[in-house]
Amino acid sequence: MKTPFIASFKYFSCLAIALTLTDFLPNANGTAQNVSEPVILFTDITSGPNSGGEGNNGTYLTIFGTHFGATQGTSSVTINGKVVAQYLLWSDTKIGVQVGHVSSGPIVVSAGGFVSNSDKTFTVRSGHIYFIGPSVDNSAPGSCSSMISANSYSTPWGLTNYASTTESNYNPSKMRTPYTYYSCLALGDTLVFLNGVSYPYFDGRGWHASLTPDNASTTSSSFMTLMARPGATVQLGGTGWAMSAVRSISKGYNVYSGFTLTGSGANGGEDFSTYDRVVGNTITCPDCWGPAGAVMGGDGFVMYGNAVEKISTLNQGGSNKTYHAVYVSGNNIEIAWNKIYNTKAYNGIQIHHDGDSGFYNQSYHDNDIADVNGSGINLSAVDPSSGYIKVFNNIIHHVGVNLASDGGGYDPHSCIAVKGYGSAPAAGTIEIYNNTMYDCSSYLNINPSSNASCAILDLANQLNVTTNLVNNIVYQPAYAGTAKHNVYICGGGSIGKLSGSNNLWYSERTPGSTAPATSYGTIANPRFVSATDYHLQGGSPAIGAGIAFGGLTSDFDAAPRRNPSAIGAYEYSKSTSTAPPSPVRIASAQNAVAPFFARGRAVFLSIALVALILIAIGRIVLGPLWRRESGPLEDLRLKRGHTLPQDPNDARPGHV
Repeated sequence: MKTPFIASFKYFSCLAIALTLTDFLPNANGTAQNVSEPVILFTDITSGPNSGGEGNNGTYLTIFGTHFGATQGTSSVTINGKVVAQYLLWSDTKIGVQVGHVSSGPIVVSAGGFVSNSDKTFTVRSGHIYFIGPSVDNSAPGSCSSMISANSYSTPWGLTNYASTTESNYNPSKMRTPYTYYSCLALGDTLVFLNGVSYPYFDGRGWHASLTPDNASTTSSSFMTLMARPGATVQLGGTGWAMSAVRSISKGYNVYSGFTLTGSGANGGEDFSTYDRVVGNTITCPDCWGPAGAVMGGDGFVMYGNAVEKISTLNQGGSNKTYHAVYVSGNNIEIAWNKIYNTKAYNGIQIHHDGDSGFYNQSYHDNDIADVNGSGINLSAVDPSSGYIKVFNNIIHHVGVNLASDGGGYDPHSCIAVKGYGSAPAAGTIEIYNNTMYDCSSYLNINPSSNASCAILDLANQLNVTTNLVNNIVYQPAYAGTAKHNVYICGGGSIGKLSGSNNLWYSERTPGSTAPATSYGTIANPRFVSATDYHLQGGSPAIGAGIAFGGLTSDFDAAPRRNPSAIGAYEYSKSTSTAPPSPVRIASAQNAVAPFFARGRAVFLSIALVALILIAIGRIVLGPLWRRESGPLEDLRLKRGHTLPQDPNDARPGHV
């Protein structure tokens, strides 16, 4: 019979040890990582001056990630070990700072006793910083030298308030439009828009835009940065005004950060140049239609952490089928961590250009895509034989909603479409992995006969291209047309070449057919938390049923991938199995693992060490009593090789 003292002593000793390890999980390479440590996912800029500007403290920097904490408290940001000069914005997912007199090096967030990864860096470079404020200035502009000498954070430039919808009435040499000041910038300079700036009008350059960057000498190391001061509300463009808030005709490589950008009308939308970096903006185009997109980019386009919303919502029935939320045509493109929602555009992300042989070196990951009439992501013209095409860690839901305004009954309505309109010269593979897809084809409730409505549409056009499906979850609600079709994979006729494994398929109503989906996975309910929260409940067949693929180390929440990983965009966590949906996250490079003491576990470690010492003393002083705890039956079971019962929560289903 156990004595109360010894039973309690052993219990609290084990508890003390457990508390030191509770928050640690193995990541993909087996090292420990705390699930609550801050994670930097990306930043708006990667370089800038460390002097000049507000208080002579250099440029502003916005850091995006997770687990920063709702308020700053005692948390901090350092660059190459030096604390930044000023904090302008702090939330759990975004921090805005002014860098101060730092040197080039890693950016690190310290929050709640933990330190972040250090793989994101800031490089100090030369350049001047200028400011545009919310005040109206209808005077004629002076020379660039006179305007520059008068500009500062406390005396920013003002903009004209000439509310004419006739573009030819604007002249940047006689009015103070955004281009008036942009034209005075040198390569390397930063133009900061302060809180309250609103300019929906034209800039006088004749390109139907509020701002038309046009410097033809920009390079990857010599470019311009246009940003809103962190925390500021800045509006460029507006419904009924300029076609584009920004229409770049420069050589590209510029940074656009923190704006609200609104396009308008036929072919309206933001038109960026090659290698432009577009980060942390809100982009709208309520009355737009195409052929175009609310966001357009070409070679080298980088689009991180933007909200693309209210697209074609003022148009009866939405956009036509050549207008999309994001429309890109080029190589070396990365679109990640964005949220596309509240839109009646046709496709969420469209990759196409008429007559092109196909694009390559493209990555689409960790996006939250919803509310589009056609497909969430349409890989229309790609060439994986020339470079990678990767689609992973995306949440795609409530898409394939309705016809475009000029659509037909058999247009695609899917989460991901592979149309094969490119002309890959050799064999290649499109990699689609660890995505979570829900409600991909609700158009089947309107037209139950649509044969191009399914989760993954793969047309048999590029027979030398294989679509590889790995670790994806597809969940289709009960549609009126489910019983007539394969709601998992279709081709509008013949299906293209497929490969893959470890996918999970589920439909609330029995589909007309399931092949070939069952060749690449298992049909089972993934057990989402709800119809709007796609985290996994305990006991989900997706938990631990994936395979390592694509070097993926983090999930949509930036939590470390387990080994074996879960199927879908989310890893299972007890803390998220009943939680509301998380904001958009993105997989990042391997987090730097901080020393144990830096994780704020020194107290628990001390308790554990004391507990171990007391256990040792107890075995000496209380040995006889301790030995009497173990009954003969328990000893016999252990001697015969029996194992103690395992926690059912540790069970992992086999691979599917």
